[in-house]
Amino acid sequence: MNLLNIEHISKVFGEKIIFDDASFGIHEGDKIGIIGINGTGKTTLLKMIAGIETPDQGNIIRQNGLKIAYLPQNPEFPDGATVYSYAQDGKEETSWRVQSNLNKLGITQYDAKIETLSGGQKRKVAMAKILASDFDVLLLDEPTNHLDDEMISWLEDYLKSFRGVIVMVTHDRYFLDKVTNKILEISYGKMYSYEANYSKFLELKAQR
Repeated sequence: MNLLNIEHISKVFGEKIIFDDASFGIHEGDKIGIIGINGTGKTTLLKMIAGIETPDQGNIIRQNGLKIAYLPQNPEFPDGATVYSYAQDGKEETSWRVQSNLNKLGITQYDAKIETLSGGQKRKVAMAKILASDFDVLLLDEPTNHLDDEMISWLEDYLKSFRGVIVMVTHDRYFLDKVTNKILEISYGKMYSYEANYSKFLELKAQR
């Protein structure tokens, strides 16, 4: 069943054509890795699926009531927030999950002001919050950045057991192999879909 359809989208930045009449459908159970050389529009596509950016032409049609969570590469935080006030976001019912995620990601100073944290720590706090929330589709931009092997293994297990849809951009080919069941390649403004993890994609692409 299709949860989200990307229909004939076009997007131009300055002189550069990012997408040119590109289409793609996202189905229940998809765990998609977006790949392409730098500057092809991988992050732009995530932002458009999230509703943060819009295509110049074409449509992105989401199933009614679809809940989308997005972890950008550089999350933004409210002034003066502490780790816990930001990550919990006033939702008592998810506090145990937030604490568990923070601990798994090595964040133990819950009362620390977010502006005192390093870039990597800030990303971990944002990830802890996102993964404790309620969503049908999870969008991740370079999720393994700043994570050690143990944290990556924990995230991998979490994503493999998650029953919803995952769409991610990552340069971690091993992580792609472990988590994805579909590869979306962006090339020269078009999208090419492969029912495969990264290793199988390389074989299929060579055949194509």
